Amino acid sequence: MKNTIQKDSMKTRKSIRTYTGEKISAIDKEKIINYLNNDENLVGINGNKIKIQLIEIGENISGRIGTYGIIKNAPAFLIVTCKNNRDIMLDCGYVFERLLLYLEQNGLGTCWLGGTFNRKKLSKDIKLSPDEIIPIISPVGYSSKKSSLSDKMIRTFAKSDSRINFDELFFDENFNHNIKDPDIREALEMVRLAPSASNKQPWRVLINTNGDAHFLVKRTPNYSGGKLGYDIQWLDVGISIAHYELAFGCREFIVNAFKIDSVPDSLEYVITAKK
Repeated sequence: MKNTIQKDSMKTRKSIRTYTGEKISAIDKEKIINYLNNDENLVGINGNKIKIQLIEIGENISGRIGTYGIIKNAPAFLIVTCKNNRDIMLDCGYVFERLLLYLEQNGLGTCWLGGTFNRKKLSKDIKLSPDEIIPIISPVGYSSKKSSLSDKMIRTFAKSDSRINFDELFFDENFNHNIKDPDIREALEMVRLAPSASNKQPWRVLINTNGDAHFLVKRTPNYSGGKLGYDIQWLDVGISIAHYELAFGCREFIVNAFKIDSVPDSLEYVITAKK
């Protein structure tokens, strides 16, 4: 059975870049290991199992993980390794966000890192099969009460505390109608809070008359793929799906189950969550 994740963790979690440097306690380390040893926690909505390792700095890895000064005093990192295709990237986002929310409710800080770490250096220490990559990592530890100047600058530059207007993200029956139901709006607000690379929030959700939710992606031109070598915005949609499932309860996810009329050219269909 998957570990239970509290809905409030979606409201309280934020990216932590400055840590106390204190080692993770034996109790908290055991929680992380037990979570990672439960295969159900690591399988995404497409059925792909995502590999995640807990690496403690100075013990299991030679040298420091290069984060270009962005992360301060983190005692450990979570390293994701997986194959590089769209379905797996969707599952990667879903699985890793659930883990970070679980750590949030247990008092541990984290931060999604997709481009701001030395992937080449890290790949020398992590054993990868020829078809695997390291798409994402996260520091994990205890948040420092005092944020560094670089942390504050990054949050401001990335607009970490701002979100796209609700009615630009979520639609009722078609892309010209806003969602009116206050209960649905409240639940979807948890999806709006989902983190994304550079806070682009590329997901869009169309709720049909049956209550099913169609997920689509709105691409940021010249952003996906590129230097990273994988589709990071597909991963972002996986994060939003994790928030949706936690907000609405478990769902069955199916692809191409319904025809959606009049989809704007700027949107690409991803998956449907059945009510």
